[in-house]
Amino acid sequence: MLVSAVFAFVVAAAPAPALLLPAQPVGEPIDCNGPVFKSQIYRDDVECREVERRKLSIQDQTVTLRILADDEEDAELPPEYREAAVEAIARAFGIVAGERKLNFHNVSVLPVEVYSQRREAKMSGVTYWRGKSECVIALTVVPASRFAPETNLAMFKFIVAHEAFHCVQSWNWSHQLLLESANWWKEGSADLVAMLAYPGTDAQMKVNLGHADIASAKAVTQMDYGNILFFHWLWAQSPSKVFDLIAAMPRDPANDTIEAQEAALRAFLPGDAPQQYASAYGGAKIFR
Repeated sequence: MLVSAVFAFVVAAAPAPALLLPAQPVGEPIDCNGPVFKSQIYRDDVECREVERRKLSIQDQTVTLRILADDEEDAELPPEYREAAVEAIARAFGIVAGERKLNFHNVSVLPVEVYSQRREAKMSGVTYWRGKSECVIALTVVPASRFAPETNLAMFKFIVAHEAFHCVQSWNWSHQLLLESANWWKEGSADLVAMLAYPGTDAQMKVNLGHADIASAKAVTQMDYGNILFFHWLWAQSPSKVFDLIAAMPRDPANDTIEAQEAALRAFLPGDAPQQYASAYGGAKIFR
């Protein structure tokens, strides 16, 4: 789902369809005009062009990062946004790689709608992935004319860093990520990584202000982006706990329920966690 509004950082991690398509050479980026890529992003009307390519060194792994353009939609990132996308992905990957040995693969950034500016911002992202292969981050980028350029760019960086962690989730915890009931940790942990990548930015403050009010009213499994508060608390105890929690979540489609998610969360957290979390965030709830 892709929804756009001012201050709305709308993101999703969607698995690609299970189609029998030609395998790609190991380590090579997907042909962005070929059937594998088009099936992955659910679109046949892409006229893809590679704008630039970078190599990122993450731990002992080399990641190919491509910035693409869609000539069919006349969608190409301006130079400053291309640099910002590379920076945001590198930062997000660096944060998680600094705490845990993880798997990384290639990434392509594909703008699907780009305008120079409108009065209201329209910025959002969707992540597409196919098994353990390349992750595609599709972006809508419309800066707001009533904001300073640096504010628009800050929103963009936050969104891309968030999407980059969806890529990490897909490569390392794909079974857990496939469950619809996983939305509470999928989005909350991705917002956490974005906040860690860009602390103190306008984007981070808007997210914190927007969700602080609801954190005390709902259990974490009843929220999605609002769980940045819960994951911030968990990371402060130990970054490893964030990754261990994701790994401990249900993997079996037969257990694709909020009840199964909450049961796994109860089993993972120590008994005094609800009281500690409530104390840290003024009555916020972990469980219903």
